[in-house]
Amino acid sequence: MNKLIDLPLFTVIIPQKDRAEYLIHTLRTCMLQDYPNFEIIVSDDCSKDNSVEFVRELMNKDSRIKLFAHNQHLGMRDNFEFALNQVRPGYIMALGGDDGLVPGSIWRMYEILSTTKRELLTWTPAGFTYSDHEGGKNVFYVKRKKNLGVKFIKSETFLNRLSKTFFYQNDECPMLFMKAVVSTELINRVKSRTKDNSFYYCATPDGFSGVVLAGEVDDYAFTYEPLSIAGSTIKSQGRNYKRTDKEAREAAQQFFKDNIKRKMHAELASQEYSPLATLMTADYLLTARDLPGWPGKFAPLSFEALLYASFKLIENGSFEKEVLIRELNILKQIAKQHDLMELFNQLMIKTKRKVIIMEEVYGFVITNSIRFEGTELGINNIFDASLATNFVYNFYNKVSVREVFVFIRNTLRILIRNKKYRREPLPQIN
Repeated sequence: MNKLIDLPLFTVIIPQKDRAEYLIHTLRTCMLQDYPNFEIIVSDDCSKDNSVEFVRELMNKDSRIKLFAHNQHLGMRDNFEFALNQVRPGYIMALGGDDGLVPGSIWRMYEILSTTKRELLTWTPAGFTYSDHEGGKNVFYVKRKKNLGVKFIKSETFLNRLSKTFFYQNDECPMLFMKAVVSTELINRVKSRTKDNSFYYCATPDGFSGVVLAGEVDDYAFTYEPLSIAGSTIKSQGRNYKRTDKEAREAAQQFFKDNIKRKMHAELASQEYSPLATLMTADYLLTARDLPGWPGKFAPLSFEALLYASFKLIENGSFEKEVLIRELNILKQIAKQHDLMELFNQLMIKTKRKVIIMEEVYGFVITNSIRFEGTELGINNIFDASLATNFVYNFYNKVSVREVFVFIRNTLRILIRNKKYRREPLPQIN
């Protein structure tokens, strides 16, 4: 019996640009997968670094890697769409050029999907933040969640939660980007509803995928097992936008330029893309809602609640002052459209931004995650982190009050055992 025929194809797409120093480690986490029917598609958007050379070198070592090197600039969204269109029938997930897979994760995805008979699976990823400079410190973390097996998330429950919190960046959001795997049949169902037959119908390819996919099914599978690692680098779009140095501003402006024709929903005053998670969530929900025949259901959005949530996000965010001016102007236009200027002005006066005045804390920390300073443990990149993820997650799941007691008891036994002994004469020899 041919395993390649019996097992469905799993494909990882990696649309990327200028991340050679990270991409090589991302690909190594993919090359480590031992699932027999697996393919890796890299779509390079005119990188100026040696990304293409690195990928071609690795292709000589692993025939599962496919490369599409573009000569004309596509932009993030179109690069994701292009990579998606190269995928053959089966299952698909997407990684950024600095993300990674955990060893054995493709097999685990297959096991869960085949057992649950679901088309969509999402999970809680681990995380790795690269240092901003050579010789600097990094952060490796695994969410502090007990393994409760696989559960099912009701689509309507999830979408209604988003319509109230306006925060798509939560564990249960089935974003195709880095934290979900989905059947190509479900992808095609979404594409059949859009005007241009595209899957990524919003400016940003991550959150919209989670919203629109969730709405296409009654429920989907979820696990706390970290099947992937979310990477973060100085080149990440989210971190770029919060910075104000020349390189970061150029990258952010290029992103805005790429999406100049793709405004937010008309109910968001047809404003240009905003990186505020609250506005992105509202845009995803409204855009998905308007797709012909989309079965997703959620309560009508409150734009008053949206303003409150957005200012709360700004209050606790880390955007630079000059960056905030653009976002506040976008919120002002939305407030005008919905006759909420009085509320907007009140929030402008009332809101005080939180400014962190202490330096970042590195080293071993237990908060909502188990965090490490990677270089102290020999973890210098996403590949190193991938090798450690299962151990950290499984060790945390093993630890309990009983296990702590056993640890103390066994330690005492060893100490006592080493102190209690008798001496015997050596055996006689001829």
